[in-house]
Amino acid sequence: MTEDDIRTVATAFVAARQKTTILDTFPGKLPDTLDEAYRVQDKTLELDGRPVAGWKVAGVHPDLQAKLDATRIVGPVFAENVRRLPAGGMAEVTVFDGGFAALEAEFTAVFAKDLEPSDEGFTDAVILSALEGIHAGAEIASSPLPSLNAIGPLAVVSDHGNNAGAVVGPIIEGWENLDLAAMTSRMLVDGTLAGEGSAAKPAGGPLESIRQLAENLKARGLKVKKGDIVLTGMTTGIHEVTPGARARAEFAGAAPFEIAVSAARPR
Repeated sequence: MTEDDIRTVATAFVAARQKTTILDTFPGKLPDTLDEAYRVQDKTLELDGRPVAGWKVAGVHPDLQAKLDATRIVGPVFAENVRRLPAGGMAEVTVFDGGFAALEAEFTAVFAKDLEPSDEGFTDAVILSALEGIHAGAEIASSPLPSLNAIGPLAVVSDHGNNAGAVVGPIIEGWENLDLAAMTSRMLVDGTLAGEGSAAKPAGGPLESIRQLAENLKARGLKVKKGDIVLTGMTTGIHEVTPGARARAEFAGAAPFEIAVSAARPR
């Protein structure tokens, strides 16, 4: 991609999100590689200008991992789209009406200090020492391009990682033990069980997601900072929703929380 190609795609996604304009097709040249897609993502951050409060991490489908040379992709979470429920309760979130929209139950890391590598890199010990804790949480995945997920990871990375927000719920009791199978989760949408899972669902668990995020950001001249949140990957599935939906997230060792979905308005 040329610099003009990158700017064209980034400008279109930033404008569509600002105006809540639904896109019919990918707006420009689709990146050929993840490196190009992250260059688009970096340009969207530059053009958007809003403070970033953290990052989302998502798995790459096994069929695409060899081609993309990656098992995870990442995207930014803007500060104004973070909802915090330390004791549970209800979070009101917005999605692009007519675009792609989904809720995902995710274990969410909160950082007490900047994440810096040791001589051995981003080891488990380094990551754990930087954490304030691991919380129950949820990603609000949404894009003004309805086909974004279907096009694939290169498109997802280009449009802010398909993120429209995060819910940071209560801290998980005993999170330090990292018994992934015991860290269970489930989500109900409009009163119906949508999916169940655990922290073991993303391969390698939350710490592997954080490690790959940290390495990705380091290569881009960025890092996980004190106070940042990290959505570490879906555990119960990708639950597509529309405005008006209501959901309930339940995590072992934490109070449940609920989510009310409405349509995003132009900024």
